[in-house]
Amino acid sequence: MRPFLMVVAAAAFMAAGTSAVRAQGVFPLKYVLAEENDPLTSSGISYSGGMTTRPSLNKALPEGLSDKVRYFRILVGGKPVWAALDAASPPKLYVDVAGTGNLSSVAPLVGRASGGQCCYGPIDVPAGKDEGAPAVKVLFVSNGNNQFLGGRAAGYMGGAAILDGQTYRVAVLDKDLNGCYECAFGKNGMSQSWWRADVIAIDSSQDGKFLSGMGSGEIMPLVKAVCVKDVYYHVQVAPDGSSIKFEKYEPKMGTLDIGVTASLTVLSETGFHNLSGSGGKWQVPEGRYACQNLQITKTDADGKEWRLRAANVGPLEKFEVRGGETTAIKIGPPLALKVDAQSQGGQTTLNLVLVGKAGETYSIAPRKGTEQPLPPKVKVLDAAGKMLAEGNSEFG
Repeated sequence: MRPFLMVVAAAAFMAAGTSAVRAQGVFPLKYVLAEENDPLTSSGISYSGGMTTRPSLNKALPEGLSDKVRYFRILVGGKPVWAALDAASPPKLYVDVAGTGNLSSVAPLVGRASGGQCCYGPIDVPAGKDEGAPAVKVLFVSNGNNQFLGGRAAGYMGGAAILDGQTYRVAVLDKDLNGCYECAFGKNGMSQSWWRADVIAIDSSQDGKFLSGMGSGEIMPLVKAVCVKDVYYHVQVAPDGSSIKFEKYEPKMGTLDIGVTASLTVLSETGFHNLSGSGGKWQVPEGRYACQNLQITKTDADGKEWRLRAANVGPLEKFEVRGGETTAIKIGPPLALKVDAQSQGGQTTLNLVLVGKAGETYSIAPRKGTEQPLPPKVKVLDAAGKMLAEGNSEFG
């Protein structure tokens, strides 16, 4: 499961005043070229590994390249864009924007150091595979040793929204670089992995900036609704990002019952929610959900709390809560130990996992308070019960 930082519930991510000067409306957005370390555009980037052998699609290269060249295939709106990175000092990046395979006359983008990385551009790149696709402004970023390269949006559509008399800085980000601003939830739930989906940001603290990272509570996937001080608003962004509309509504509430004390972070059409306590039973807005993080807890006779983090959330990966109904997905104990044996090169690796009642799996590395118990001992027996090998397992 993708690593995930805990975030505040969407139901609390925006502070708002009590005067109902303007409870909803349409607000214009304009393109903002972001700084290289802007927390919104830096909220996630997919890197590609470089190749030292020139691909056949690169028909011609610029003259004077050093022997430190790597070739990259970067997806921009689903369209592969080829680039050549010469890591000699100063590093230069050549991007095949035209898609002809000819880099001989392409002007280089000179790299500049930024926070342990190297940035190139920004540069306009056609979004998607279709002819005549709109161009998106892309900033290319390489890691410290120039072995990996990625592309991210160089800017976002930003503006201000007035909700209940309070002004909030808002922005939307075309994170998948397809030239269109789309909700992360399609007809069948999450349309793509949440860390690749387009983004909405709201300056809930009203300090004039967005808190760093997707897990901040101010930056999240572009969802269908948000909650402002117990008032819910549908959110609609123009396809080109030129405006954002907030429309008040009152969602029906349903119940999620997982039957065990746990803490989990779920992403829904109303944003992120942190759920904990309540015996594993919570009231939530109706809609489709995807669990991003799950940890079950149990206190022993000594008062120590044991914690198990899920490696695979099973049926909680995608589920739906209906208004006025209870969605029961019972997880957790009794737990069964499962052994996954894999052999390669004459060596067999035994991976141990704990399986819950709904088929979800947990790491075999439980925590007791702040301590981690010693890893279990392992004995390998043949069909007759004769011991073939024994030793200690390792966490990791």
